[in-house]
Amino acid sequence: MWAHGESKTRAHNNCSGKHAGFLSTARHLGEPTRDYIQYEHPVQQRLLGVLEQMSGCDLGSVPRGIDGCGIPVIAIPLGNTALAMAKLADPGGLPDKRAKAATRILDAMMADPFMVAGSGRFCTTVMQATGTKAAIKVGAEGVYCGALPDLGLGICIKVEDGTGRAAEVVMGRVLRHLKVIDEAIEMKLHDMLTPTVKNWAGTATGQIHPAADCPF
Repeated sequence: MWAHGESKTRAHNNCSGKHAGFLSTARHLGEPTRDYIQYEHPVQQRLLGVLEQMSGCDLGSVPRGIDGCGIPVIAIPLGNTALAMAKLADPGGLPDKRAKAATRILDAMMADPFMVAGSGRFCTTVMQATGTKAAIKVGAEGVYCGALPDLGLGICIKVEDGTGRAAEVVMGRVLRHLKVIDEAIEMKLHDMLTPTVKNWAGTATGQIHPAADCPF
């Protein structure tokens, strides 16, 4: 874009696909597209219901905020977020229509990991290496989630200080603990699982790795 003198727009934001999905559902169901990012809009209320079904939480009166891309953010405990990811990994207990949707989403993520994040990104690279064993996705402020279809498990990680690089290392450790990442994959992903820290001159100054007393 820079080489062609083009300017960025909202369409180039990494959340633009999500917003296109919101608008698509509104058009499909004959709902107004104006204010589709507002909490009271039918699109967001419908999504709230999906989150309740997947997380097992009553979310009508929980704290909420506004995401960096403008949509409502709903407070869900980590354990319930992991439960939602587990239902994505093993949707057998969900209503048939929701189960088929969950399977379609998971299959799409694992079939084309590049579209999950992109070049050089942790979630894309790990998914490319693990195949259909894991679907993982980075979130904001040190959040990382994963669905493990073979194990029927869900993962939700939150780093308290909001650092993304710590969340990646912890996710890697959890996947190794659960044997989703075996020794061969670990060697292949070594530079991402224990990333090197470099100074501005490009000199390696250390590595990021889990603390010695990490419980797993």
